[in-house]
Amino acid sequence: MNNQRNLAKIAGYALVLMAIIAGFSFGFAYPKIYNQDQFELAQRTLTENFQLYNWMLLGILIVLLLDLLVSWALYLYFKHEHKSLALWSFILRVLYTMIFGIATCYLANNLLQSNTNNGLIVENYRSFQSIWSFGLIIFGIHLLLIGVLMKLHKLIPKILWILTIIAGASYVLVHTLKTIAPSLRAMSEQLNIILALPMALGEIGLAIWLIIKGGQKARKIPD
Repeated sequence: MNNQRNLAKIAGYALVLMAIIAGFSFGFAYPKIYNQDQFELAQRTLTENFQLYNWMLLGILIVLLLDLLVSWALYLYFKHEHKSLALWSFILRVLYTMIFGIATCYLANNLLQSNTNNGLIVENYRSFQSIWSFGLIIFGIHLLLIGVLMKLHKLIPKILWILTIIAGASYVLVHTLKTIAPSLRAMSEQLNIILALPMALGEIGLAIWLIIKGGQKARKIPD
């Protein structure tokens, strides 16, 4: 099996595993533990779901490690299309992962404050959300570059690189609004719902293609 095929499988399987674990941590655990519209219950729900909170943090840690693996694998896979773009996409994703890690430290702080001040717990949640949201702007720019690299690759179906570019633009738009205009929270949340599908399909579509077709020698698919 050639090296490109190995890299494609590493990136593809890591992306799928990330999606599953993130689905547990942020799709199931986080909403069950924290409701930003009922912040006065933050300490109580954290205490009642303390074990689930620990599992959520473990899931986030695994996602962070997988993100670094994906950064490396995608850079090596796409550097033959355009080395500079691939390098910048790598740097941006690593930077995003570092920011996400810093944000996660605020969630970890809640382990020390589960029996103390409700206000401190809420502040940690809000710090996590604001720092992560800023990081997702950088992640969106990374996806835009990946979309361009997918287009240059030629073998990747047109619909996939278009979805990835839409996903990148969606992340940048939604989280720029959240970061610079908190007063427009309702609008940014509505946009997030509307754009959720392309945001999800961008990377997942690439992951599935990488697992099935990535690195194989085949006839070029026309644009």
